[in-house]
Amino acid sequence: MNKIITLFLFLISYTVYSQSLSVFNVNSSAFPTIKANFFNIDAEGKQITNSNITDFDLKENGLSRKVTTISCPEPNPPKIVSIAMSIDISGSMMYSDAGESPVELGKTTAKDLCNSVPMPPSEFALQTCDSKAYILQDFTTDKQKLISKIDPITAYGDNDFVEQLLNNITGLLNLAKLGKYKRVAVLYTDAWWYALTDQQLQACKDTCSKYNIQFFAVIYSRSEAEPNGIKASLQALAKYTGGVFYDGITSLTAAKDLANNIQLQSQGGKPCEIVWESTSSCLEGLTKVELKYNPDNLAGNTSYRSPLSSIIKLEVNPITLRFKSAIPGIKKDTTIKVTAKNADFNITNIISSNPAYSITPTAFSINSGQTRDLTVSYLPADSGYTYTKFTFVNDMCPAKYSASGGFPGKKAKIQTLKIIHPNGGESFVVGMDTVISWDGVLEDEKVKIEYTTDNGINWIEIADSAIGLKYNWHVPKTPSNECLARVTARLGYDGFCPEVQICNQIWMGCNLDVDTYRNGDPIPEVTDSAEWVNATSGAWCYYNNDPAMGEIYGKIYNWYAIQDSRGLAPEGWHIPNFDEWNQLEDCLGRTEGSGGKLKSTGTIEAGDGLWYAPNAGATNEFGFSALPGGLREFGQFHYLGFGGFWWDSFEKLTNGLKELEYDNAEMWSSFWFSAVGCSVRCVKD
Repeated sequence: MNKIITLFLFLISYTVYSQSLSVFNVNSSAFPTIKANFFNIDAEGKQITNSNITDFDLKENGLSRKVTTISCPEPNPPKIVSIAMSIDISGSMMYSDAGESPVELGKTTAKDLCNSVPMPPSEFALQTCDSKAYILQDFTTDKQKLISKIDPITAYGDNDFVEQLLNNITGLLNLAKLGKYKRVAVLYTDAWWYALTDQQLQACKDTCSKYNIQFFAVIYSRSEAEPNGIKASLQALAKYTGGVFYDGITSLTAAKDLANNIQLQSQGGKPCEIVWESTSSCLEGLTKVELKYNPDNLAGNTSYRSPLSSIIKLEVNPITLRFKSAIPGIKKDTTIKVTAKNADFNITNIISSNPAYSITPTAFSINSGQTRDLTVSYLPADSGYTYTKFTFVNDMCPAKYSASGGFPGKKAKIQTLKIIHPNGGESFVVGMDTVISWDGVLEDEKVKIEYTTDNGINWIEIADSAIGLKYNWHVPKTPSNECLARVTARLGYDGFCPEVQICNQIWMGCNLDVDTYRNGDPIPEVTDSAEWVNATSGAWCYYNNDPAMGEIYGKIYNWYAIQDSRGLAPEGWHIPNFDEWNQLEDCLGRTEGSGGKLKSTGTIEAGDGLWYAPNAGATNEFGFSALPGGLREFGQFHYLGFGGFWWDSFEKLTNGLKELEYDNAEMWSSFWFSAVGCSVRCVKD
């Protein structure tokens, strides 16, 4: 009987190890010199620290790289630890492109970690979370009891990382603080969620700091997926606490190897460091790294994002190009600048997807660091929205550039906007997150995104004004096999000016910048001072006649342009009248300094704004972003940086203006002569 009991005790304290090589914490800040940490574990669970450079081969994206340094610290005796583990059980943890689902991978790492840390004396606790956090097991030294709680875990709900980390009773960090020994928190997740706010992340850091908690995050999804969002928050917390952020874990082997990593790190082990030399490449995404330990034929994988300054590319300025209100049948030219980055380029052709657009020249060579001007031409057939993608055929790296044109509010006659993903046949698990992507418009042009669960009979809005050519979407609880998605262009008067709601009014969030009336008739640009003063019809100009000023402040218009019956404001908008400006002031409260709620913040002197100091009272509370664009008075330009001036439509005052000034926070009403030129803000019909 005594022998049986002894054998039983021996079995439950037995520790399982496996050989493994894992690479993490890549540091590319000194590119092309790259550093990373690694653990090389033998069959007895011991760290191999006596290896040298010749024992390793390293490749980036399949290409061999030179390893320059291998260094390993002296091993430390293991510490007794209190490890609190949390497994994300949101619905997306059920989904996998191939192989095991993230929840099963998380359970594998959790169980292997339990088996690799001696219990007792160390202790473990277990928590899960979807939209609520649940403690499945308080701290215990009973390994079998703990593993029995891990095995039945399944994923099915929503996400809430604030609940998962910070719930006052059941949150992971508040569970970890109850540990008796060195406190460790380990989170297993696929990291499909939004970033924590600064305040939430700080609360996590404060808890970890107060209770000496070391935080680890293990991400069971591809490294390419959502590089910002919650991943960035978890990575920041791990770094702050001296823990590790493991990303891109998608295989069972990698999930098992992590247990040895976390066991060593949490119990005081120090990783080895490897240093190698990389080189510039065309890839702006992830660089995949494979490290091989030849004596035991082990391999470890990781990835990193190369610094943007190291990428070989053709850089084009401006980033995207708009031909606003180009007159049909008249060719319009503009200049873009192309710079070769980190390599010499030989361009043999530039192909436009739309024959209305062209570039000259189409063949040239450009050395690294050099910049060349190219002429982009647009010959519109009509006033509708058009789009093109230029492809630079060259001997180095793929290069594309986009441009658009068209009159405000005019729809495209040829549809260019299209969904890239999902494009048919995909299946999505309720509760998971995916990316909706599209093409055929500029990156900063707005689209409306909708989906249907009844094959197009009814449409449900996902986003009203999405930009960036992609949108992260949390799949709702509406199971169906008749789902479709669509995107619709939502161009404003120039495709990107934001709409600002202030009480029951909707204003343009930037100054008007059109050079045609609503019917398409051109408004002449007048640069000559005498011609401006003597004008008897509509005219516009840039401040100091400088187009660069127009990029910031929009155009300056004379009184006749405001009054023209053809309509200066784009379709759906109008020039605010005296009463509408008063409604705006009523909404602001008409208190002393209420005009400051409209002013953009910062000052010229501080280098963070466009107003001269003191920019009194500026808060930009509503996003109106009023700028000190000055005015044109008797043909001369005045007050840039000191004041902003906007026309009203003169129903009660002749030549009425609203103005904001740098040295006070009031909104003033005044009137000026017809020869004055001012900015325009429109209000929605």
